[in-house]
Amino acid sequence: METPWIEDAQLSRALLHNEAFWRGELEDHPLVWITVPEARPGRAITKPATEGELWTNVDYVLEAAEDRLSRSRYLGDALPVFTPWLGPDQFAAWLGADLVLKPAEYNTSWVTPFVQDWANHPEFHIDPQNRWWMLYLETVRRSAEQGRGKWITGYPDLHTGIDALSAIRGAENLNMDLIADPDSIRRAMRQMTDLWKSVIDTVSDIVLPAGQGTSNWTLGWSADRFLCIGQNDFSCMISPGMFREFCWEDNYECCDHADWSMYHLDGPGAVRHLTLLFEIQKLHCIQWIPGAGAPPPSRWLDLLRRIQQAGKTVQVWPLLNCTEDTLCDETEILCSALDPARLFINVDVTSVDLAEEILKIVRRVCKERRPVRLAHPPRSSLRD
Repeated sequence: METPWIEDAQLSRALLHNEAFWRGELEDHPLVWITVPEARPGRAITKPATEGELWTNVDYVLEAAEDRLSRSRYLGDALPVFTPWLGPDQFAAWLGADLVLKPAEYNTSWVTPFVQDWANHPEFHIDPQNRWWMLYLETVRRSAEQGRGKWITGYPDLHTGIDALSAIRGAENLNMDLIADPDSIRRAMRQMTDLWKSVIDTVSDIVLPAGQGTSNWTLGWSADRFLCIGQNDFSCMISPGMFREFCWEDNYECCDHADWSMYHLDGPGAVRHLTLLFEIQKLHCIQWIPGAGAPPPSRWLDLLRRIQQAGKTVQVWPLLNCTEDTLCDETEILCSALDPARLFINVDVTSVDLAEEILKIVRRVCKERRPVRLAHPPRSSLRD
């Protein structure tokens, strides 16, 4: 992996530290990604005429991405990543759902459910001529080419699996189907898993030859295939029994298809499925997102310890639930209370000074936690 935006010695350390995190070989401190957007001067870029073109004009998308990445400062273990994106339900759009883009107003998009009867959809597929699929692949190819020696082109944010079924059927209808028509849901979930693998393989064939390694919207890096597996936000609505029946195999196979995997655990309603997730040996990291309005990660230490004790690493995004005024205290608590070798802290801050202060706290706390190895026995033992 190469980039002109990080000094060589720091880049070398960051790459080694990221790989050590996945192998469970961290020793000095957690994996810490700190980015300072807008820390460097850039240039004025003319926006396209319409809102939709903010995501569909590939020339603009790549120009804006490079400008944004080049303006940022990367501290700790952070690296420049661009993840082509058409919103959370882009996968549903690849299956044929109508997609409405709202990048300027909401930085998102949504689809209209189109499955009225599962019997009319015996097999789902991605049409190679699907407008949104073609646009996505063009953006990925252009990013891999333009980003060679500059940035990592990330794997897609894929709401596949049960989330894809919710998008194309509607959440309320899907909830009823789980009870009234479970066979159809099991067949559809089998197809979602296979389609997820196919998408990942297609994207891998594009991004891996670029030699920049891999990442995704969660950030983190590896020279191998590092993936956030298909998300399961819908799982907050179902019991562990239903999760076992309809979702577990999908998650197991997706993890098995990756070299390193992360699971997006979003909100307290999803915590009930942790015991089942712990059974997946190739699930390496769990990202904990407490949810809007919830306390910050330091108020969830029992949960985070539980994840670490199960042999998984844990990723937290503290600034989703606290402010920069309390970020230093938050960082100190996390590094003091959790196993640093199994911890991934990811933050964007507004100043380089704050970023450097956070790194100092991480290093100080972790150094203080290390056992002191004495070169000679203490005096008390000599007396004995």
